[in-house]
Amino acid sequence: MREEQFKSSSGEEAGVSMADILALPDELQAIITCLMRGGEAGLPEVAAFIEQDEATTSTLLADLIARGFVQEVPAEGKGQPRYRARLVSKRTRKLSFDL
Repeated sequence: MREEQFKSSSGEEAGVSMADILALPDELQAIITCLMRGGEAGLPEVAAFIEQDEATTSTLLADLIARGFVQEVPAEGKGQPRYRARLVSKRTRKLSFDL
């Protein structure tokens, strides 16, 4: 997937849908689940959640970032970066006034 796929018609970043997430392999879905539950998480938290070492988890996170599923959030100061899932916000439906 390319970055431009995640731009809405207004030019804002949109994110990915749940259908896109369900098409991922189980190990990548587990990372998205972790990030959705906590809002954002650091590498040690994600590694513990998916029961993998940090090197493997870092590689999987890099894959998700490249695909546009995860956003790296810079840490304040010199801390480790944190990660956040990039999900599409639910669209609101516009009802007709002619009902």
